[in-house]
Amino acid sequence: MRSTKLPSWIKGIFGFEPIPLPPHVFSLDAERLRYAQILRDRQGYRVRGYRNADLPHDAFQAGLLGGPLRDAEAFAALVGQLVKGVQGGVKNASLVIPDAWLRVAFAESGELPRPADQRDEVLRWKLRRLVPFRVDELRVGATEVAPLPRQEEPRRLLLGFAIEQLLAQLEAAFAAHHVRIGWISNASLSLLAALEGRREEIVALTFVEDHGYTLVFARAGEPILHRYKGFAGNAPEVGRTGLIVRDLKLTRNFLDENLPGVPLGRVLLMAAPDQEPLWVDLLSEGLGEATVPLDGRSLPPLRAEDTAVPSWRDLAPMLGAARQEVA
Repeated sequence: MRSTKLPSWIKGIFGFEPIPLPPHVFSLDAERLRYAQILRDRQGYRVRGYRNADLPHDAFQAGLLGGPLRDAEAFAALVGQLVKGVQGGVKNASLVIPDAWLRVAFAESGELPRPADQRDEVLRWKLRRLVPFRVDELRVGATEVAPLPRQEEPRRLLLGFAIEQLLAQLEAAFAAHHVRIGWISNASLSLLAALEGRREEIVALTFVEDHGYTLVFARAGEPILHRYKGFAGNAPEVGRTGLIVRDLKLTRNFLDENLPGVPLGRVLLMAAPDQEPLWVDLLSEGLGEATVPLDGRSLPPLRAEDTAVPSWRDLAPMLGAARQEVA
């Protein structure tokens, strides 16, 4: 059995064509590299061969978009440790990275040129007008999403961008062990793909990480709005909650202005358990809707073949990546 095409909103960000089953998924952040083989069956999904390894302190250089590896050879050796002994080996895989490393923006556009170099030039020109980063140092991808009713151009693009040097280092580390990374996404978009529910409704998903949070509005599984906000330190303190509520209200106003009369369905939250009460209050006040923290019941049926598998919180974005391959 081979996978079908990726959903139109994700194909083309940083990936190639979907890869054959079985899907192997890696998840990486500044502290840990995880691996799982997630298989689909009649009952849902099952996890086989979960592994993880801690990274050295300060493995990555600091930066607003993350930074390159300090020791690419050491990271490659760590990859080798994780893939060594995997039954059947690992030839193709997906990679999930933090939202701070892979950002998303939207742009209106007319017809894009077909030649790859000309298309890339247009995308970079559009991105320069949207973000305060050195675009020449980034890898940029785009895919077309549904337009908003009041936009001026006929097409709306979802732009993904990340530091080219970092992505190239990661791909080279896997390639050193004959693993092809065919698809790279961030944690929030992968989590969105993992959710069960009514595909026609508008869903607001807030994903809180250690150093920032992402708010995604999606309709029929396709992102309408995607906003990442970094924290100056770690999780927000009481003094910063007012700024978060104000930002949430502005975001809700944008949605109401651009999709008038379209009701908001579920408001979902993914945060550490000790952060859930604070964020439930912030989201309920800022978006004006009751907020529901995610739990394992929000995901498709998922079972483990061994006892080494972590909690559903660690697996959820990886499951979303696997679902993109097999859906």
